[in-house]
Amino acid sequence: MEDEGREEVSDQELISKVKAGEMAAFDELMRRYQKRVYFLALKMVRDHDSADDAVQDAFVKAYYGINRFKEDRPFYPWIYRIAMNVCINQLNRRKRQVRFPGDIEMPAGLASESAYSNPEKSLAEDETRARLLRALDSLPPLQKAVLVLRAQENLSYEEISSMLKIPKGTVMSRLSRARDKLKEALET
Repeated sequence: MEDEGREEVSDQELISKVKAGEMAAFDELMRRYQKRVYFLALKMVRDHDSADDAVQDAFVKAYYGINRFKEDRPFYPWIYRIAMNVCINQLNRRKRQVRFPGDIEMPAGLASESAYSNPEKSLAEDETRARLLRALDSLPPLQKAVLVLRAQENLSYEEISSMLKIPKGTVMSRLSRARDKLKEALET
């Protein structure tokens, strides 16, 4: 193995180097976290181009705000929170745009293998997915953020609270309202 014996530099060391003007250190932070941030953004905005834009915006904001970052804290929750806020802003802008009923983009990779073996079952699954995605889209962005972080990212209430800088009780109430709205939307 080529990297054997080479010790990985900590995030805190990289952040110190970024603050000292070393752009390569920020490139390393991006390399470490870009995929994870992208998948979070994709779960929120459900569109590859929008997710790419969100990741780019998040890292630009992180770069320009790095001097305010406290080095004794972990970097990942900070960049995650920035990305989540960027996604929420994107979703809020989308809500203000005109959308046509039934407009929904299915994320790539959702087609199951059962589509080949059982087309009727596949059609029913596709319809269920479409209803679920429409229901998710109907949620207010802040409720969707909490739901994605809890249900898809498996974060604890405390982690979500810390990441979004809201009280744990607010996390719980937003999650409860989001679940109720999803249930209601899926029952209609």
